[in-house]
Amino acid sequence: MTLFLLPVGLLFPTLCGWFAIALLERGHPVLQRIERWTLSVTLGITLTMYLSFLSEVLGLIKFTSIGLFSVQMFTALALGMLWMRCKVLWSPSSALPALPASPRLSQRARIVVVLLCVWTLIKLLGGFAMLTGTPAYEDDVYNNWNMRGKLFYVTQEYTLEYEAGNELVSSGGVNSYPITVPLFKTWLATLAGDWDEGLVNSIHMVWFLATLLLVYWTLRRRMRSTWALGGTYLLSSLPLYMVNATTPYADAFLSLHVFAALSLLYGALISEKPEHRYSFLRLGGLATALLIFTKNEALIMHLPVLLLLLFLSVRVLAKSESIDRSDLRTAARHYVVFMGVVLVPWVVFKLVHNLPFGNAKSVLHLTLAWQKGVATAIAINTFFEGNWALLFPLLLGLLFAARREAFRFPTALFTGYLFFVVLGQFPLYFFTGISTEAVNQTGYARGFVQLAPVAVTLLTLLASSFFTPRTEE
Repeated sequence: MTLFLLPVGLLFPTLCGWFAIALLERGHPVLQRIERWTLSVTLGITLTMYLSFLSEVLGLIKFTSIGLFSVQMFTALALGMLWMRCKVLWSPSSALPALPASPRLSQRARIVVVLLCVWTLIKLLGGFAMLTGTPAYEDDVYNNWNMRGKLFYVTQEYTLEYEAGNELVSSGGVNSYPITVPLFKTWLATLAGDWDEGLVNSIHMVWFLATLLLVYWTLRRRMRSTWALGGTYLLSSLPLYMVNATTPYADAFLSLHVFAALSLLYGALISEKPEHRYSFLRLGGLATALLIFTKNEALIMHLPVLLLLLFLSVRVLAKSESIDRSDLRTAARHYVVFMGVVLVPWVVFKLVHNLPFGNAKSVLHLTLAWQKGVATAIAINTFFEGNWALLFPLLLGLLFAARREAFRFPTALFTGYLFFVVLGQFPLYFFTGISTEAVNQTGYARGFVQLAPVAVTLLTLLASSFFTPRTEE
């Protein structure tokens, strides 16, 4: 019965996200209805958990049901009142961007689609049963995400040091991660009045479903529904992604935020109307800022690549005269302000408490030397195990076969992201002690989990471009 508290716990964060999105669209909506609620849940949770973190650090609340609820209620009221006030000042809303037409499917094709949807639903229900019915035993779950959430629940504060048996666990290591995931689990536990593993783990299925929905609607903007469904099905069928998404890890959660920020920038690139383009850019600024408060990798690995691609995208838009200088400055201000509000307090907090910026370990004192066995481990993990099925061989083949589409904007946004992030990690694996993450197939595999929605979206875009005549798109 405690699982029924999940929608209760999602209510106010989702409202906060919905109002924030409506304010940033400014009367020019660009998101489909289901997509809007999906992003509202995604961004609303991270936004309210970040504000709860700030409130606790400033001494305004404790991590109790009343303290966490007060942050959510105040945020929802403030954003809601601002939205109601601004709504009357905005010009009449423009129509949603049109989606590509989807021809009616044959009866045989409809049967195939229904069977694949039923099979996906069965897998999701199985994953949900495992997620909510299995006690936490995985190392990162037991020693990080659930452990810290339970610690916040017990101490009712942001605790960096605690006793474990006869030892004092210091503020380094896993405590250096942002606290969105464990703190939302604390919030659910306060609603239940007890720490319930099934309830606190159930949020991971919400993030998994949100990722599938965002992938579908991102693809749907460029192609008919059958192709978009195919890409979504492919993501749900990747073995390692499915396992991670239905386990209380945070890598699928990070992949959702990475994809949200990138897909909104992609939406700006493919928009035909200026008002739609600016709505996407404003939303992208918020999504990029909240990405910082997900995992350490977001700050040191994903954010720099996103900003580089943002710069290149704006250059492309300016060269094609799709954006003028004043609107360019406005879009840039949104990114700068949103990122500053999240980045500065979090970085200052890390520096004050001497928290590392790496993957639970410092990245500033790495020794450079050639590491043996890395190339073999990477090749096996990527191509010769069942982790990713045929995703990467097919993707590499399509990158060659559809190379014009792959390296031309807007598709180049996803191509460039994969290239920069993947190639940027290789020196760490080949020349530093982080090589153990590749040789032991731990961190390297999780890194691809974070990129899986981007890789699947790119593969589907290239496949659609290669196999579908232009006249049908």
